[in-house]
Amino acid sequence: MSLDSITETIAHFIGTFQLTMEQAILRQQYEEFTALRRLAEVEGLEDPIRIVVKADLDLKPKDYDPLPYRFPEPPADPQLPLPPAGPMLESSIQIGDPLAPGGFVPQSELPISVGPQFLMLQPQVVSDLIGSAVTYTFQTLVLRDNDTVGAGDFRDAAMLTAQAEAALDVAHSLHAMAVPSLAIPDYMTPEYLDTLVEQITTPINGSVQGVTVHQFQGEDAEGIIVNGQHVSEAPVWSDLLPAYHQPEEAEENLVSQSYPAEWNQSEGPESHEGHSVVTGGNLAINEVALNVGWVDAPFIAVGGQAISLTMISQVALVSDVDVGNTGSGAGTNVVQSAQIETEANPAPWLAGTSAVAGGAGQPSFLTVDWIHGDLVVANFLKQVINATDIDHIQTEISASSTMYAMGGNQMVNVADIVQLGSYYDLIMIGGDMISVDMLFQTLVLMDDDVVSGGLAGPAGGANENLLMNQASVMTNGLDLQEALEENMAEAMALNEMNMAALEDALLNDPMFAGMEQMRVLKIDGNLLQVNILEQVTMLADQDDIFLSGPHGAVTEVVAGSNAMLNAANINKLGVDSVVMAGQGAYSELLLHQASLIDLPENEISPEFANEAIAILMEEAMIAGQAVSGPTSPVLTPEDLDANVGMQSILT
Repeated sequence: MSLDSITETIAHFIGTFQLTMEQAILRQQYEEFTALRRLAEVEGLEDPIRIVVKADLDLKPKDYDPLPYRFPEPPADPQLPLPPAGPMLESSIQIGDPLAPGGFVPQSELPISVGPQFLMLQPQVVSDLIGSAVTYTFQTLVLRDNDTVGAGDFRDAAMLTAQAEAALDVAHSLHAMAVPSLAIPDYMTPEYLDTLVEQITTPINGSVQGVTVHQFQGEDAEGIIVNGQHVSEAPVWSDLLPAYHQPEEAEENLVSQSYPAEWNQSEGPESHEGHSVVTGGNLAINEVALNVGWVDAPFIAVGGQAISLTMISQVALVSDVDVGNTGSGAGTNVVQSAQIETEANPAPWLAGTSAVAGGAGQPSFLTVDWIHGDLVVANFLKQVINATDIDHIQTEISASSTMYAMGGNQMVNVADIVQLGSYYDLIMIGGDMISVDMLFQTLVLMDDDVVSGGLAGPAGGANENLLMNQASVMTNGLDLQEALEENMAEAMALNEMNMAALEDALLNDPMFAGMEQMRVLKIDGNLLQVNILEQVTMLADQDDIFLSGPHGAVTEVVAGSNAMLNAANINKLGVDSVVMAGQGAYSELLLHQASLIDLPENEISPEFANEAIAILMEEAMIAGQAVSGPTSPVLTPEDLDANVGMQSILT
């Protein structure tokens, strides 16, 4: 880092002064050292630089002889030690041929046996019986960062907040279905399951004009789908972030690092050059990772029905219509990504055995874990971020450098749940096997700014907002549906009192040929596996910015650059299974992506967008509670557009 002439002169002066002081101190110490040596020579004293260690100890020569360091010499004629006192026992060792031919034990004395004798020890397996696992997680983050600088004809922050809340109600109504119940007993009733199936098979089809809906059912919903299109790779959140949130590249300067830290005059958090006003730049993240591997087996027998319901519903609602200096907001990037995939995972403990190849050889013994009732593995999670960053500023920019940081909030909800249980060779379920996985993601951004004066943020989309819904349901282990055989159905009817009959039926079943042993989980009731995840992120960033003064026109304004993320990932750990259901199997898969975006360059006309919002608002809001809009700031006729902006229809 180069220094100016004045700073360099001061630095040289400080260095010269320090060298002079050190030279004087060393001279004083040296003179004292030489004086002590001269005094020792004159008075005949010992040299002070020599160190002599003396120990004044009064030791008697005979009482304190030093220990010898030599080993004693061995005697020339060593003698054997004396025998121990006591009776002597003599023994003889016969070397050579045996005294008599034949074995040591006569054949006549051996026991008579018909066949070979075997001793079989059955190991005692002590298993830790697992029970149900249920989690309820609720994370709520509320932010109210409404700043006002100066006085002006600003919009009412309370009214803008009410508009954002009403828009959130509209977004909830765009989902494929309502969020299901949080009560576990509801999922045990056939009536409630039928209701869920009906809602999945007949979801909202987006008949309201202006709302873009993409729906995929069954096998069409598998794979990676981004904004209604199948793609090979999912987008990465960090690659899409606006430039305002991108990490700065580390600049290494070895020359500057050699200087003291106090000489570093580079730009820091408290130093700023130029003029900038930041009212956006907010970061909101809801993220959950759920890894579930509670129970699974290569063979699953179900007395009732095997039901599997999977659904992902994603909704994004955006209003980003700026009035005035529209360059301060570069638009909004909405990304809705969903991934539903199933990967094969054969049971590793059965690899290479005849149980897979269909060979012979029955298991020798089995252990049974018995559950008298239902086994429930459920996770209910809800993450909510409700934030408002409505900033009002009217000021004169006349200083040499100006920095107004009114945004830049960071809000994060994170949950990481891991449920690991046990694998079995066979799971017997007396009732139904129910699996429900549903993810609901909602994003709402209100970024309608009124800007007068100032420049847009840095080029390259720095002011662009990013909204991303990212969801995935990954299943390890394929399920092959087969009919329930009669012998297995009879074995499932046995209770704990007929343990011997159950063991005989399973150990002699050809299905399990090749296994050395069997671990069986028998559930008298239902096996219920439910994962319900809901993520809601709402941000109101409707700013009023009025800049004047000699530097008002060249002030950098960042009114956008908001980044919002809902990320939910479910990873179901298991193995490839043969599912035998007595009453058949049923599965439904649905992917729902809906968006309502109001942008100046949007292909949907403002009239259509406003009409769609008006229709949905009538359904979402309670009668008699309509919100009255605030009075907009006074602008020139060229800046006003009554047909643009989602805020117009919400007023």
